[in-house]
Amino acid sequence: MIPYCAGILFLAVLAAEDIRKKEIPVSVILIFAFGAILFKVFSKHFFWSEVVLCLVPGGFFLLLSLITKESIGYGDGMTVLVLGLWTGGWFTVLSAAMGIILSGIYGGCCVLFQKKDPIPFIPFLLLGMEVVLAYA
Repeated sequence: MIPYCAGILFLAVLAAEDIRKKEIPVSVILIFAFGAILFKVFSKHFFWSEVVLCLVPGGFFLLLSLITKESIGYGDGMTVLVLGLWTGGWFTVLSAAMGIILSGIYGGCCVLFQKKDPIPFIPFLLLGMEVVLAYA
């Protein structure tokens, strides 16, 4: 339960910054990454193979950032990396997929109403995580 609460807190802090400033503070990402590693070590759940698998969704997002020339920002990829450390790879994949679906719906509404502002992804990742938790 603690990892999911930490993941929600992590995303909530970043979502507020993403909405307000359209940027993600690296300091928050580093603090929560360090916290996730400490949590795993002290709860005796630190296995390198598991850590690598938890980082796969974030690595995929970072690759997308590189390919799309930051249409999906590097901050989003780093956020998914850290979320994977807290909640695990599969849960992160489900949360990110739900976040992408929800942001796509919002983007469709923006197209209908001719809004052209950039869409912050972290709030949708937070909402996606909450939806996955509600149905888990």
